[in-house]
Amino acid sequence: MIGKEKNRKKLEKLMKQDGLRRNCFISRNQIVYTFENADEYTDKDIIRKAKNYVKYFDEMRKDNTGLLLYGNVGSGKTYIACSIANAIISEYSYSVKMRNFAQILNDLQKGGFNLDRNEYIESITSPTLLILDDFGIERNTEYALEQIYNVINARYLKERPTIITTNLNFKDIEAEQDDVMLNRIYSRIIEMCLPLRVIGIDRRKTQSKEKIKKTQNLIDE
Repeated sequence: MIGKEKNRKKLEKLMKQDGLRRNCFISRNQIVYTFENADEYTDKDIIRKAKNYVKYFDEMRKDNTGLLLYGNVGSGKTYIACSIANAIISEYSYSVKMRNFAQILNDLQKGGFNLDRNEYIESITSPTLLILDDFGIERNTEYALEQIYNVINARYLKERPTIITTNLNFKDIEAEQDDVMLNRIYSRIIEMCLPLRVIGIDRRKTQSKEKIKKTQNLIDE
């Protein structure tokens, strides 16, 4: 009986975690983005730091400390963020949500008058950990900046950690901006997130070259 009860609880835990993963990611492919599956292009030092973030997540959660993963296109920022998400779900069974601002803004605009915007923002910002991917690719309109601030400030007020990935240089985020709202957004990010630079070659270009070379070899055979 003890063995059956143990197996039942284990199955319930795995089913719960499966549900958390389905609700977390933008793409189903990101479920397999884990530290264990990292390729040779992934920044090993960042992996070490990311694993430590997971290891001490309860302390990070208590202090409302997130991460700002910044670096060049294709350096592996999104992969690291997904790996953290998967590890948090596996280790703690906490709720995690991963979205990007372009998607959030699109949802808000498509919803029109039928969408309760406060309810939508609440659904985005309520999980234990929020990951905002590709910050900075959205258009910097007055409306967009207002919604971005609403999301980030909601996390700040809830005192819940947020991980942000961006192609922006951290020096630009630190610098004084002409736009008041942009200054408010950057100020919140600096206060909430530890900046970590992700260094790596553009894996997309490398993988594309390898694919073209493979195709070329097949055609030339």
